[in-house]
Amino acid sequence: MFISTLIIVLSFSSTHPTGIDAIAPNLVEADDSAWMTWIEPVNKEKNIIALKCAKFEDGEWGDAKLVVQGNNFFANWADFPELGIAKDGTLFATWPQQSGPGVYAYDIAVARSDDAGDTWTLMGTLNDDRVLGEHGFVSLVPEGDDSVRAFWLDGRAMTGDGHSGEGGGNMQLRTTIINDKVQKSELLDDRVCECCGTDAVIVDGKPYVIYRDRSETEVRDIAWITPGASSNIIHDDNWKIAGCPVNGPSIDARDGTQVMAWYTGAGDSASVYVSFSGKTMKISDSIMGRVDVVVVDKESALATWLEPNGGTASVMLAVVRSDGTVAEADVIAQVSASRSSGFPRIATIDGGVLLAWTSQDRDKGIETKYVQED
Repeated sequence: MFISTLIIVLSFSSTHPTGIDAIAPNLVEADDSAWMTWIEPVNKEKNIIALKCAKFEDGEWGDAKLVVQGNNFFANWADFPELGIAKDGTLFATWPQQSGPGVYAYDIAVARSDDAGDTWTLMGTLNDDRVLGEHGFVSLVPEGDDSVRAFWLDGRAMTGDGHSGEGGGNMQLRTTIINDKVQKSELLDDRVCECCGTDAVIVDGKPYVIYRDRSETEVRDIAWITPGASSNIIHDDNWKIAGCPVNGPSIDARDGTQVMAWYTGAGDSASVYVSFSGKTMKISDSIMGRVDVVVVDKESALATWLEPNGGTASVMLAVVRSDGTVAEADVIAQVSASRSSGFPRIATIDGGVLLAWTSQDRDKGIETKYVQED
């Protein structure tokens, strides 16, 4: 596989640590390595599901490590577990956990590991309310030596089933610090899109979260915010839509360079956009979206997303440049066109790029590919 001007000369599919029917891969970078989390069934008859993690280092996957398992997971194609890494190496994991009989009654469970994922201690819930409603779509970034900051969507102010249009109240965006315990949460935005994922990053030493906002007139464009400040809209797409599109944005930053990617249905066609150093460019007319993006260097970034391809969908990868140009995209894999294919994930690691996606072959569970730059 050849990806534009990155001079990538070696590409191989790495062995992966996931089991049959595994879904919802997620990646987080850690110096010259990366961690992946996912969920997979343990006992389908008893509905027991496991959250697992594994480390990718020196071109190879380590053994899968069990975070937790049980029959109260809120297993969801879009709201997947998250792993955060403190500066001292402490790992924190979050995942949706059912809290009541309602379809969308779930909390965000939290666990901590002080031994590189070998053992985990349950810490309760991230959300500090007891409302039997929606809480999820978490993003974690390091803050302090032994802590991470969490951002999430919080439905404590909602009533009824927000997905059916019944009830009232708004989905909120909230944040808190996790260290030896989960600290009290703080409200950042009192009206946001109900089920579009968030993403977070450190910019100039401050934590920022990117998310889909929701105006009083149902315009749902992408915004970002840091605690203690007001939110700002990234780009005036002016997408007016009565329901949540379940298609969150992505952000990455490195050495003062920032890049953002998002999906919008505004205009004549659904599109994927990237903003790189203040330049906004369309990279696809995809009607699926499900974006992820990483900074490679000051001049280039990589974006991944899904495009429909007949009865399947293609995992796409493209180079985006700071001068506003986009290289021709490469097809990484074919996946299911259904929601079960989830969101492809991407991370930069040790001079290369690691990708993960839910395989169309359910016996493989999740597939990964590591692309090494020479």
